[in-house]
Amino acid sequence: MTALLVGIPGTSCLLFGQAHEKDRLRPPGAVDEKAFLALCIKCGQCVQVCPYHAVFLFDLDEGAAAGTPIIRPQLRGCYLCDLLPCVLACPTTALDHNVSSAELVHMGVAVLIDKEKCLAYRKTPVSAEMIDTLISHGTRSEPEKELAEKLREHVGKDCVLCRDFCPYPERDAAITLDGDFPEFHERCVGCAVCQELCPVQVIEIVPRKTYQEVYRKEPGS
Repeated sequence: MTALLVGIPGTSCLLFGQAHEKDRLRPPGAVDEKAFLALCIKCGQCVQVCPYHAVFLFDLDEGAAAGTPIIRPQLRGCYLCDLLPCVLACPTTALDHNVSSAELVHMGVAVLIDKEKCLAYRKTPVSAEMIDTLISHGTRSEPEKELAEKLREHVGKDCVLCRDFCPYPERDAAITLDGDFPEFHERCVGCAVCQELCPVQVIEIVPRKTYQEVYRKEPGS
């Protein structure tokens, strides 16, 4: 067990407690971890169909999880593509076929781990070097090339990347930036786009947890 600190002074985020070292950020529609490992046949179809190349396979040193799909936010978040092609491509129910839209996805919950370093909080513009680093995550597909062009539009501007690129259809129900830093809300699905695109890496995803578990809030509060 490893401690996971998700609380920061001055925000509504609280200390979550303990996160299991085997908590993993799985693709959309992933069933609970034990069932997932039993059902996934390690075919890699979800990897092949992802337009953003966001799905990776675990290395051989991961034991029973070797060869199973994972999202690595430092390299690419999940952009909640229309019709969720990764789910459609899964030949088993490891990725639940009933999860057919972004509104039904639940991968985890985003947290701001260091407000003091947040560019929005510091009123620091996004540099060209920061954007170049983000674009280096990949431009192999047309969606990735379009993403790169949109990212370039933010050079020299105040940092709102986490909010502007949130792919959830009702964005304000998932993230807002009305104050000095991003705040995450009940409809955050943990897609990790905000983590991927944070130039100073102060956002993280708590995998497989609910908003209420992480923020200790009652639904709708």
